[in-house]
Amino acid sequence: MQTALLFERDDAEEVDDWPPDIQGLGRSSILWIDLERLEDGQLDELREALALTPETREQLADGVKRPYLSDYRDYVHVTALAPSRNDGNAALVKVDCLVAPRWVVTLHEEPVKVLEDFRERACGSGETGRLDGLELLASLLEWVLNSYLEAFEDVELTLERFDSRAMQGRLDETDSALSTLVDLRHEVGTLRRALTSHREIFLALARPELGNVKTEDHADRFEALRSRLEDAVQTARDSRDSVVGSFDVLIARTEQRTNEIMKVLTLASVLLLPGALIAGLLGMNFKVGLFEHASLFWVTIGTIVGLAAATLVAARARGWI
Repeated sequence: MQTALLFERDDAEEVDDWPPDIQGLGRSSILWIDLERLEDGQLDELREALALTPETREQLADGVKRPYLSDYRDYVHVTALAPSRNDGNAALVKVDCLVAPRWVVTLHEEPVKVLEDFRERACGSGETGRLDGLELLASLLEWVLNSYLEAFEDVELTLERFDSRAMQGRLDETDSALSTLVDLRHEVGTLRRALTSHREIFLALARPELGNVKTEDHADRFEALRSRLEDAVQTARDSRDSVVGSFDVLIARTEQRTNEIMKVLTLASVLLLPGALIAGLLGMNFKVGLFEHASLFWVTIGTIVGLAAATLVAARARGWI
């Protein structure tokens, strides 16, 4: 699927032509081409239309998910990893960005919500057409960073619900709860490692050495993005600590449940112990005159029941039960 949007000042128009025509793009216009799942031959057509190098074609065909930056003087090739929710879990989607002064191409193999949200916002109010390629890239990367923050927020909300159920004793099984925490810990770790892997390309983008594409005017924008990247990494660490905190809540709840079980067992032992002691003494193999009186059997039973009742009253009075 392909979407081509031509921004001119504050107007946005969808372009149906393929391959794209980049000739005649003015200073107040920029073309954004978003491609999902390239069809056979589309990559070659794109290469000819945009004069892409063979190295770019090889990198686009590479399925390895890792951040990447290369400067080809007339354009810059940037690869970023964007989180995408899949069945309640965050998955990483490789997004290749080809950036020239007046055009930007994004390529990805599956839908990316952050790109859809960015497209909707870019088509709204504002003078997107006045941006150049790197400024549009900076805006796109800012939205990608925000998508990481949203993913961490989803983790935090899941942990809040988990803690609430744990404190109320409404968790199913400990093994299942632990499995949930392990999955969340793995998700946070995956997102954090993806974030930190972008440090090198953000550092390179913040330096004014990208041939004919970048100028000093872009340095402040990408430097601000570097700071926001570090803020996102810190958020990842906070989410990791939250998972550990939820584990502590689970352990505390499990220990409380164990203590309640031990309290019940201890109370049962205390209730039965006097009766067992009396029955043991009377069951010893010796002759006593009281054994000749059948009525004393019921006295013994009453004594055992009375001691058990007195124990229950004492436990209730002390707040043990």
